[in-house]
Amino acid sequence: MKLLTMLLFLFLNPMPEEEKTPIYQNTNYSYEERAVDLVSRLTLEEKQSLLGNNMAAVPRLGVRQYNVWSEALHGVLAGANPSVGLQGPTSYPNSVALGSSWDPELLEKEANAIADEARAIFQTGTKGLTFWSPVVEPVRDPRWGRTGESYGEDPFLSAVMSGAYVRGLMGDDPDYMKAVPCAKHYFANNSEFNRHVGSSDMDSRDMREFYLYPYKELIENDDLPSIMTSYNAVNHVPTSASAYYVDTIARRTYGMKGYVTGDCAAIEDIYTGHYYVETAEEATAAGLKTGVDSDCGSVYQRSAISALEQGLITMADIDRALVNVFTIRMRTGEFDPESMVTYSLLPASTVNAERYQALAEEVATRTPVLLKDEIVAGTDDRALPLKASEIKSIALIGPQADKVELGPYSGRPEESSRISPYKGISDYLAKRNPGVEVKLASGGSTKSKSNLLYVAYFELTKTDGTVTRHDATKFSACSDGITVGSGMGTEEQVRSIDDGSWTAYENIDLTNVEKITFGVNIPTEGGIIEAHVDSPSGNLISTLEATKASGKPVGGVYGASTPMEEKVLRLGVNEPKTVYLVYKAPADDEIDPETLKAAKESDVAIVFVGTDENTATEEADRLTLDLPGNQVNLIKAVAAVNKHTIVVMQTLGCVEVEEFKNLENIPGIIWTGYNGQAQGPAIAKVLFGDVTPGGKLNATWYKSVKDLPAITDYTLRGGEGKNGRTLWYFDKPVSYEFGYGISYTTFEYSNFRISRTSITPDDKLTISVDVKNTGSYDGDEVVQIYVTTPDSPASAQRPIKRLKGFQRVTIPVGQTKTVSIDIDCSDLWFWDMEADRMTYDKGRYVFEVGSSSKDIRGTVTATMTASEITPELKTVVADCGVSVLRAGETAQISYTACLNNDSFINVSETKASYRTNNDAVVTIDADGKLKAVGQGVATVYVDVTWNGKTVTASFSVKVMPDLSLATLKVAGKSYLKAGVNQYSIVRKASAKAPAVTATAKDPSLRVEIEQAAAVPGTAVISVIDDVTADKAVYLVNFGTKAVSDEFKNAPSSVWTVLGENKDGWKVQSGALAITTAAGDVTLANNNAANVFLQSANTDWTVDTKLTCSETPGMPAQNAGIIAYQDDDNFVKLVYSAQMFRRGGQGGGSIQLSSEENGYAKTTVNTTPEGIENNVVWLRLQKKGDVYTAFYSADGKKFVEAGKLETGLKDIKAGVIACDGVMPSFGGFRRGAMPMADPKPMTASFDYFRIISK
Repeated sequence: MKLLTMLLFLFLNPMPEEEKTPIYQNTNYSYEERAVDLVSRLTLEEKQSLLGNNMAAVPRLGVRQYNVWSEALHGVLAGANPSVGLQGPTSYPNSVALGSSWDPELLEKEANAIADEARAIFQTGTKGLTFWSPVVEPVRDPRWGRTGESYGEDPFLSAVMSGAYVRGLMGDDPDYMKAVPCAKHYFANNSEFNRHVGSSDMDSRDMREFYLYPYKELIENDDLPSIMTSYNAVNHVPTSASAYYVDTIARRTYGMKGYVTGDCAAIEDIYTGHYYVETAEEATAAGLKTGVDSDCGSVYQRSAISALEQGLITMADIDRALVNVFTIRMRTGEFDPESMVTYSLLPASTVNAERYQALAEEVATRTPVLLKDEIVAGTDDRALPLKASEIKSIALIGPQADKVELGPYSGRPEESSRISPYKGISDYLAKRNPGVEVKLASGGSTKSKSNLLYVAYFELTKTDGTVTRHDATKFSACSDGITVGSGMGTEEQVRSIDDGSWTAYENIDLTNVEKITFGVNIPTEGGIIEAHVDSPSGNLISTLEATKASGKPVGGVYGASTPMEEKVLRLGVNEPKTVYLVYKAPADDEIDPETLKAAKESDVAIVFVGTDENTATEEADRLTLDLPGNQVNLIKAVAAVNKHTIVVMQTLGCVEVEEFKNLENIPGIIWTGYNGQAQGPAIAKVLFGDVTPGGKLNATWYKSVKDLPAITDYTLRGGEGKNGRTLWYFDKPVSYEFGYGISYTTFEYSNFRISRTSITPDDKLTISVDVKNTGSYDGDEVVQIYVTTPDSPASAQRPIKRLKGFQRVTIPVGQTKTVSIDIDCSDLWFWDMEADRMTYDKGRYVFEVGSSSKDIRGTVTATMTASEITPELKTVVADCGVSVLRAGETAQISYTACLNNDSFINVSETKASYRTNNDAVVTIDADGKLKAVGQGVATVYVDVTWNGKTVTASFSVKVMPDLSLATLKVAGKSYLKAGVNQYSIVRKASAKAPAVTATAKDPSLRVEIEQAAAVPGTAVISVIDDVTADKAVYLVNFGTKAVSDEFKNAPSSVWTVLGENKDGWKVQSGALAITTAAGDVTLANNNAANVFLQSANTDWTVDTKLTCSETPGMPAQNAGIIAYQDDDNFVKLVYSAQMFRRGGQGGGSIQLSSEENGYAKTTVNTTPEGIENNVVWLRLQKKGDVYTAFYSADGKKFVEAGKLETGLKDIKAGVIACDGVMPSFGGFRRGAMPMADPKPMTASFDYFRIISK
């Protein structure tokens, strides 16, 4: 009987059905299926908010805010964060240093360690896992400002080293990526000064063989999951707007699967820099249709919806981009239980752990390159290694002797981890010979003589006060090398100013001129501007010292001009003249006599010189290859007084060394790139012989910058009047060749052999050599293999030689090791520009085996007998044009087929078959026509066969359930309206609300109704699909008629005051005056005071006139209208402080924002026009779940500021005034960013007028 009673109870009171896991959170589905499912659930506004690097949160789906951008080139770009237990991350040697190690295994180990720290930081909720590293572009020209971020000038070396980084960062888990690398900058972004407006012009041969080669290798061999498109155009088409470069080559030729991001503002450059299109909407369309999935910037997030409305893009274009990005986020395990994710257990203590500090030191010992080691004059001993036991005194000299130069894109490691050469050597000697006197004489400077100034204008002021302004970029003549550009800003400036540069301006009226004002930006150290008449050496009329040393403001490479004035020498000139502005570098500092005294009195003098981030960087290339400042003079002066002078150079790449490399008193020279936090102990071990240097140069060191073509010339091959580039085509004498580097020991090569002497492109071969350490030190040798094709016709202009293999080996004294290097003959290709495919020259392929590109110890030869690789299918990419469908819709599947020679075949030559893993969702006929038949997700497979080989492509689709209602009744009366998700019904207040009933249009779906408890109150209707776990929520808001208030005497009794502080508000002069106080309702800061609220659970329009006692103060002071459910769910329309608006006018801004479940969902921020005395009329209109904001400067003409959608229930409306808080950045809810409190402001509301509907 009890059992029967229980069954009857369960029948009459069924248990609620268990909530099904949505597909995007269900780990049984593929990552792409889950991503498609997630994207299908987003509203259009949410989709737009997710199209940038700063991806908004979608709280209702559990999607947190996420910043796609981060850097980890040689350590995570971050600093210490004690609040979450994080030390500063480890900073390893930078890319140019790693490239000189020629040790991919070591780099992979380093990248894996970087990913460990990245995971530990991610676990604290302060950073994401997508990193825009590595830089894979080969160094075409050593003047490039970002040379230090590249692995070298050879595309093969760059590909091998970049591949090691990519593998290390991703980790080896079969399911999850430890972190996500992104190769950049795709492609040919090799000059900084013109990158936003310039075109890198080249033929398809240089493009494929050199510029694209590393990307091809990384995508095909290492499953590279992301690339970044560059700022520049290639052949006059912006890379971010070229479907050929991004889709055809990267995806459909090489087979990249993942996401593509544009560089920061690259999408904007499409229309503001390259003028390739005219509007932001057209730039959005160009980027999305090209396949750039994420815009680092704001163009997509401002313009995607309007581009869609204009018909420039389709929803499918937006969906495809978001599916690509979310698939990658899924692959990190972000949406999975932590217990499933291999890498989720790394604690905060992982960051800067002792093992990683030790690794940083190990890496730093393997990067230095020994350039010179000769006998010290008057002795029988070589300069290096130094013998600690025999030295009595040592002088450490130069600007880098006691400095830790980390280089660009470095995080900020702990101060205790940053060890300078001075400290490293001092600590080393203290342990081995405490009696050695270590003298520090840091003399010398690295003041740059390149890019002295950016000049925008000059103004001439006459004695009568009249001012004439002249655009400095409109010169009539200039010296060689001068350029004009705006960089990341909008102000055009004269740039690339070197010592001695000049610009000329004709017909300048100098009559009665008494003052000249220059609009100048100082990017680094600055320079001097001299104004001359008639010629660069004519009469001098004014001199401006625009230098950091003189106290002038430094704007940096991104800065705008600052006015700087000087008097004019009046020479009695009363007619128009040509004015020459001559630019000069400040005079070099004198060498400190105390420095030379220390050098002279020491047994050994080590001069630490180099470059820094002022020498060259983003936006600024080098104009010279000289060591900056007075460092060359310092080297020569020290060498003149000490015969045992060692030069240690730490630079971003090649520098000119001819002035000192052959000086007798400089018997030893070492070079390294920026060598990380442990550069001090590492260089000590190298100098004193604990480690034998084994690095090799990763680029050619030219004798003079004059040997190079113009930096804007992207052609590699030489021609009439110009030299070729890199080891491939440069055939003149050099200071040091590519691959050069000597050792404390010596190596003998013998027994050269090759596994086959007749080859085709289908073959693989092995080259072997015996290498013996014939010297006195254990050491490393890098065996290098170069290939030449002497039988190629001269007209083909093949490279002099190409690197095609290398191996770094450690060989103890006296031992011999056999070094075997495998070469895939398919990699010996050239690009056939006519056939548009890879080709191979028949004839001899001579493999040179040696210690550098010139120090060849032996050769072996094989004969290529075929000009083509046996063609076979390599890459198939298929899609149906859409990711999301509804039942009954159809789509046609299409595909492309690329062969292993990188050419495409007509798909009519192939045979395709189609299948799906879920035919309850989609069916496909024999011709590839797909039909959506039922809700769910499915993966479609396209099996393409050509010439006996089958390659399968796949893609995922979602078929949406129909979550619409068939009926919606309130107390038996129908209220259903198509497309409406929120209903408002005005009733009298009641303890019981009318009953709501509803049915779904699809009878297979489940409907749940939570009735409103009273009026006011909200009924919640949920339509649920148990297949996909999709759910639609409909709200029925019951409300009473709201009450307006003119605030004549006291507030109406309808108001409740949230967080009331009676001293903070009053009614005066017919207005409600609220004095702002600390706090807000934003994010976790639910501490706003004196928020006036009344029930407003219907549709309505609210108007108020707001007068602020002053402009809202930084960072986020605000006042205005609020629609409020609770502290975590609301809409605000406020007059607020203006944050982060370049060129802002100093007034407030109109902000419309909402919060859903504690997360900021949408923000509209606009600068109002015509607002005077901080008086503004605000209007917020609610219709269903759409909130539309308006403002007016006169109370008559209202301007729509924007709108947003959000579902609030049990709504109250009112006014708010508070000091606000600055939300944290980085995407995780962790309170606010600390900033100074603003001065309290009084916000006076003349009235609150609400019309209920």
